Amino acid sequence: MATMSSNLRRRPSTSAGRPLTDNPNPNRNPNWRDWEGISQSMAAQIAGHALANDVADYLQFRAACAPWREHTEDPKKHSVLDQRFHPHRWILLPEERSAVDGPRWRRMLNLSHGTKITLDLPHLLGGHAVAAGPGGSPGGILVLMDEHSLVVRLLNPLTGQGIDLPSVAPVLSRRSEGRLGLAKAFSGLRNVTGAGFAGNSTVVLHFGYDNKLVSTKLGDDHWEIVSNDSLMCSAFPFYGKVYVANGDGLMVVDAEAAPPKLELAAQWPPMEITLVHMADSSGELMVLTNKACFKKGSDDYMVEFHIFRLDADAGTLVEVKDLGDRALFVGDYCGGLLVSAKEGIIPNSIYFQHDRLNKFYVRRVSDDQTRRLTEAHRGSFIDDLTSYVAWNGRNMTKSQLLLADLGDNNKAC
Repeated sequence: MATMSSNLRRRPSTSAGRPLTDNPNPNRNPNWRDWEGISQSMAAQIAGHALANDVADYLQFRAACAPWREHTEDPKKHSVLDQRFHPHRWILLPEERSAVDGPRWRRMLNLSHGTKITLDLPHLLGGHAVAAGPGGSPGGILVLMDEHSLVVRLLNPLTGQGIDLPSVAPVLSRRSEGRLGLAKAFSGLRNVTGAGFAGNSTVVLHFGYDNKLVSTKLGDDHWEIVSNDSLMCSAFPFYGKVYVANGDGLMVVDAEAAPPKLELAAQWPPMEITLVHMADSSGELMVLTNKACFKKGSDDYMVEFHIFRLDADAGTLVEVKDLGDRALFVGDYCGGLLVSAKEGIIPNSIYFQHDRLNKFYVRRVSDDQTRRLTEAHRGSFIDDLTSYVAWNGRNMTKSQLLLADLGDNNKAC
């Protein structure tokens, strides 16, 4: 079970129901209040405010004393897909940045205020691979895969809620060669490049190196293939829907269809697009398109960014000219992180990775000025963000990565 380190200490249980001012020793502390004995309705109200702010606050409130736990809902009695208990603004840092006191202890970072916590995650031991980066943790839920059986497990790292899903082995290819004729082990094809939840019961996974978008419903014993096509963007979860991008436009998974299928959410504007990223912009779906190419015979990396928001009612993409005091971090996969500019982060900017040289650059949205990102202090907020979006879970040699990044999506200028 995931446990969260905290300074809170549980007090010995006493009888509940006393008035808050009923001090058993009034001469010791005139400001004493019997918080442990607050009414059930008051405890529930405080817990509701804590949960609305952050599930971590809710868990700390419940950990304070036994009566408060009795008066509030236990997340483990609810589905792992219950979004009320999802750690939406928490990310699991890559192992090399977060492993402490052994492999089962990992760090998580809060995107809103930069707080880090240490978790005991024994589920990551015993041959379980964790889906990497922003695309692999919808709503903060970890997607784990047994490396032998390929059984998928969903895990809420804060609450400990979890569930096992069917093995994906029957829907994955067994080919040994992929793009550009590179030899690809089966372990490469099974990397989860995107994941999301559609509604209250459907799980969607994207295996980008195998061109497979699959889905299953809780309780089903198999996965359905939604798409075999090459996508410009992996699965991205957004308020109960899952979006992807292909040549036709921005697509959404219709989980109620039998079998599930892709429906057009919005057509692309008339422009050339090679890469797409998505992010949550305070309740609006932000879409970043990129025309990326290399100059022949050099390492010059040309990018042309356009930012949009989805108008779901009109089925259109509306261009966005300014990010305000925020910055967008994007890496190899679809998911991006939109955060407040602080601790040296430049506002109204896009932080992106030069795939071929494994370097980060920052581009100001206002004037398209781009510069190389200087190496940040290890463990700083900006260092954690760039490490996270660059985390892609690939296990390929450097030469293979250089060749692979010259494939279908990254064209020559």
